[in-house]
Amino acid sequence: MLTRPEEMPHRAFPLAYVLWLNARRSALGARHLSMWRYQLKTRPKKMTLPNAMQIEQFWNWFIDVSDQLLAGIEKEAYMQRLDERLLALHPGLRWEICPGVSRARQLTISPNLDPELRATAQQIVFAAPVLANWEYCAARQPKEWSYKIHLASHGQQPVELDATNWVFILLSSPDSGYYMLLSDPNLPLLTEAQRRQAAADVLCNLLGEELVMETIRDFELVYNFHHYLGQRASPIHLLPAVIESVQDCRTSG
Repeated sequence: MLTRPEEMPHRAFPLAYVLWLNARRSALGARHLSMWRYQLKTRPKKMTLPNAMQIEQFWNWFIDVSDQLLAGIEKEAYMQRLDERLLALHPGLRWEICPGVSRARQLTISPNLDPELRATAQQIVFAAPVLANWEYCAARQPKEWSYKIHLASHGQQPVELDATNWVFILLSSPDSGYYMLLSDPNLPLLTEAQRRQAAADVLCNLLGEELVMETIRDFELVYNFHHYLGQRASPIHLLPAVIESVQDCRTSG
């Protein structure tokens, strides 16, 4: 028989607790089964990695249009072409343009939270040209932001979400990482893909993509928590401090 663990690590629940809740939920007929169905990312079939010539061609094109890309959304056709060019290098990669730290703009070539593409993104960024207005990153960086995110919606205006009041729970994993549940009871009706993207955006903005890949094994955005877990949920703005705390505990332990 599954029994409830007596002690819980600080804000990080062991998987045994998840099993206990599942058994408890089945007995009570609760309606939150979907919150436990972690949707691991479906990886595309193994693709040929870009070679040096393909990467050089990508950056030669970027040099030619870099001034136009500075204009951002006003030059939407160039953004679309950037998307096509990067996907031609590898369909699993993504890009982001935002204000830079030491230059006007920062271009991020992102592995899209796929550790197997980390080296590919780094290979591309290492070959980037030196341009006066551009700096480059091989993973999305943590940033100061308004907790507002925008999600694509097929044939409609982008959906804006405010993550200010989100909460989260960490579930410890056997391999020293964590599963994460995020929630907002006021979340509008979204597709599974939209919820996945919203959660990824929030995590990367708060922690940076490298830290997410290193510590978070999987995550899910749900509409509400089982009340046993909800009592231990933390506000989303505390996430960086909580991750730092549990990492320090494991290091010292």
